[in-house]
Amino acid sequence: MESQFKTNKWQIVTKFAIVYSLIVIGFGLILYIFNLTMKAGWASGLVSLLALFGSINYGILAHRNQNLNGFITYGQGLGIGLLISLIAGVILALYQLIFNLYIAPEMATNLMNEAKRQMIESNSSEEDIERTLSMFKKMSEPIYIVLGGIAGSFIFGLIASLIIAAFTKKEDPDSAYKNL
Repeated sequence: MESQFKTNKWQIVTKFAIVYSLIVIGFGLILYIFNLTMKAGWASGLVSLLALFGSINYGILAHRNQNLNGFITYGQGLGIGLLISLIAGVILALYQLIFNLYIAPEMATNLMNEAKRQMIESNSSEEDIERTLSMFKKMSEPIYIVLGGIAGSFIFGLIASLIIAAFTKKEDPDSAYKNL
């Protein structure tokens, strides 16, 4: 017996945006709780990238199979992927803002101190250090956290969606006849 309930595009997009966001937030909180944030480096980026690719891939496939009778064009897949990354970007940017302002306000200071230490060890000039720290302070302002988070998610989401949509597209062979 076939299910009577059919999910719509927005339910799928929201579901996979939330899944992606929860994976990134959960991993970040684990790193923070165990004081590994400064040491995570590439591992944090890798988890985020894998979660992004996975959520976009499964989101496109879910939309294709549940709403489009098993067929999806490249453009439709690209659109679903971009919506997932955009909604996730908003969620993650707002979380990052809350995290920086209320959960771990000392994190920005710690990151600045670490950057300064590394620049001193690499014999950077005092002028370069001051310029870098000034830019870091500016980028730590709430508006830049939100806009940067959304823009970053959208850009990486665009790249992931461009790739994944190419592999998940499945053209309806009857569509050529429907347009006559």
